[in-house]
Amino acid sequence: MKDNQKELSELTHLLKWQIDMGAEATIEEKKNEFLPKKALKKEINFKTKYLDEQYSHTTQQIKFDNEYYKQNINKDYLKAIKNCTNLNMLKEAMQNFDECDLKKTATQLVFADGNPSSKIMLIGEAPGAEEDRQGRPFCGASGQLLDKMLLSINLDRNNVYITNVIPWRPPGNRTPTENEIHLMKPFLIRHIEIVSPKILMTVGGSSAKAVLNIDGGILRHRGVWKELELSNGKKVPTIATLHPAYLMRAPNQKKLAWEDLKSLRSKIQNL
Repeated sequence: MKDNQKELSELTHLLKWQIDMGAEATIEEKKNEFLPKKALKKEINFKTKYLDEQYSHTTQQIKFDNEYYKQNINKDYLKAIKNCTNLNMLKEAMQNFDECDLKKTATQLVFADGNPSSKIMLIGEAPGAEEDRQGRPFCGASGQLLDKMLLSINLDRNNVYITNVIPWRPPGNRTPTENEIHLMKPFLIRHIEIVSPKILMTVGGSSAKAVLNIDGGILRHRGVWKELELSNGKKVPTIATLHPAYLMRAPNQKKLAWEDLKSLRSKIQNL
């Protein structure tokens, strides 16, 4: 009886989140070859007016510019980053990197969470206080909201992979500076290349700027698909969305985030 009440409570909270987000969809589950073999394999069958909706997509290709790093980053570290062939090597290289001052004030490195075998990769901005304590991205209040966002399209941390542009908490949870982003971007590039996702979602303005090289605010660029071209020639469909921390401050923007989530689930279906 208690288990049924707990399940009903969880479903009620999920439904409230979906209503707040402006959801108009119902969800069914069936097998999906897209999700990782060891994760729950689910496919979403949407019985809504959005079934045949085509989301905006641009053929614009975004390339990472390596010229900055050749001039401003220690060449030995660039070589070390390039030689990282797995996530453990990359994590060790980041732990040994001392040129970012944020390392001096943070408790620990916050590397990643979720399933590294997933084909969906989410990139946030930087750790907050709770992330700094636990060593996992998105584990505080904003992380709880992110989990609800993922659950609203039938995803969870078993079938997505999550990291940040910056692995150390900025003092006072301030926004990372451009210099800090530039310093850590080579690690981010290699992180993406090692995970080799089929879909990228940037979460927050700093993440979108780092990955997509955009100018202006996140509200101008969210919800539009772009192709991120990596140094190995792989092109990854990428979409920007709003950060959960921003949504908690501006709940009226949840409907925009819901549109981005619908676009993401549509992209998953079409892979």
